[in-house]
Amino acid sequence: MSVFLRMTNSANDGVRVLEVAIRNAGDWSAFWGTKNDRNGVANDWAESRIEMFLSQGVSTGGKWPGYNQQERRYYVPVKKAILGVPHMQKGSVLRYTTTPQSRTAGHGPGNVKERLFPAMCDQSDANFVYEKNGAGNVITMGTSLPYAWNHDQGLGTWTRRWKGKKAKTVVIPTPKRPLTRFGDPFINALRDRLGQAASNMGGKVGITDGQYAANFKLNGGKIGL
Repeated sequence: MSVFLRMTNSANDGVRVLEVAIRNAGDWSAFWGTKNDRNGVANDWAESRIEMFLSQGVSTGGKWPGYNQQERRYYVPVKKAILGVPHMQKGSVLRYTTTPQSRTAGHGPGNVKERLFPAMCDQSDANFVYEKNGAGNVITMGTSLPYAWNHDQGLGTWTRRWKGKKAKTVVIPTPKRPLTRFGDPFINALRDRLGQAASNMGGKVGITDGQYAANFKLNGGKIGL
């Protein structure tokens, strides 16, 4: 029996396709494991998202854009005030913490807590998504945090309002900062696991990295067999 694996993401700027053929292997439906596995694919995904935030997107592709002019004028001052910091530190884009180079979710003054980082990187977070379908042959990874999609796709806006005599409203479009590109760290970890799994079952695995395809029809960050 041969099994073929195809991976697609929702970055909308091209897709890394990993094509895998596993021949003469037995039942490997348990390969994907569960959301909370500390030595499994879910953990590989979580670790790759941590590297993504720390590298500001570099580990999964191009670097995320820094704060644009509107963000620097209207958003960054608010963020600095809430966090109680004089300036934005290295790696602060999409991090809401006074320690943006930390590998764990951070905090600010009072009740200020990060939401996006743990929702993508912490397997115990309620918004961290790692789900198998009933047949165990489609895996969905990502987050259920609603506004994460806006960052991933560059959709939506953030609105700042002033009251009083100088009342005004400024609407700031959300820059695109992809969150679901696989990246080499995750691809390499999955490659190693697939090879070991096939070997343990007496099968043979052949892996070929497909080309980036800007016009590829993406399917929402799912991995399917």
